[in-house]
Order: sequence, then structure tokens, then C-alpha cells
Amino acid sequence: MTAIHAWTESNTVDEIETNPITNLNFGSNDSPNLNTTTYPIIRGKSSYEKYIRCKFTGTFSEISNMKFFKSAGALGTGETIKAAANVAFATPSQTANGDSDVPVTQETALSVESAEGDSVITYGASGVSGYTKYIRLQLRGTIEAALGAVAQKTFTFLFDEI
Repeated sequence: MTAIHAWTESNTVDEIETNPITNLNFGSNDSPNLNTTTYPIIRGKSSYEKYIRCKFTGTFSEISNMKFFKSAGALGTGETIKAAANVAFATPSQTANGDSDVPVTQETALSVESAEGDSVITYGASGVSGYTKYIRLQLRGTIEAALGAVAQKTFTFLFDEI
């Protein structure tokens, strides 16, 4: 038995889902698989929020202990990434939200729930979608942030599978 998981991103007022996504680039446009050269973030501004979630398929008994954090990639001067887990979808915005800094260790990682609000995803259970709740991310830059592309970051999603 092996669970298969893919990241999805939802965009626009209509909550259009792209499954799977190929990158999690932040930019000045509300779209998945973003080209940062075409949609750069203006110095001193925020990116559009990213609403991502994980979809599990395949054959498994249970997915539990779901955690999300930034595991690699230095933040540049004036650069922060904000994050919140288990949020409801809202039309992505460039307005700075009240989210906290993304955790950078497994010990402080965000705990992620199933779309149904449970701490586990049970394969084949009645009413279970196989999705996690949304994780909202936003890149913010101050006027001191460097122009151009930012350094690559790695986000890690850990889970236990039975």
C-alpha cells in the first residue's frame, strides 16, 4: 500500500484548482506555476497569496501527523514568508495578511488537518476527500529587499502513512 500525494493550488474568485502544480513561485499575479520574470513582485510589496493543499490518492489505510515548514533556503534582506495552516479558501490578495512567519524547523512546523477538519485522512472512509485543508503562503518584501528573483526555498511536508 502506497499513498500518492500531489500539491494543488487554487486561484481566482472561483477557486479554480490546478492539480498538480509544478512550482510554488510567488509573484504579482494570482496564477499557478508562475513565471517570476513575467510577474515580479514590486519592491516593498507583497506577492499574491498562495492557497495550496495536498491531495492523497493511491491505496493507504491512514495519513496522520501532517506537518509543513520551510526547510531550506535563506531569506534575503527585507524578505519574509508568512504562512497559516487549516484556512478556508478566499480570493488570493496582495494585501498583507496577519499570518505568522513560516516555521523553519520540524519542531515548530504547522500542523495540517484533513479537509474535513480531522487529524487523519482515512482511505475510503465515507465523506473523505483525500485533501488537506489549505495552507496559505505569502512572500513579503520591504523597500530594502533586493530587486529581481529571490533565492530558492524548500518547503517540506511530512506525514505518517499506515
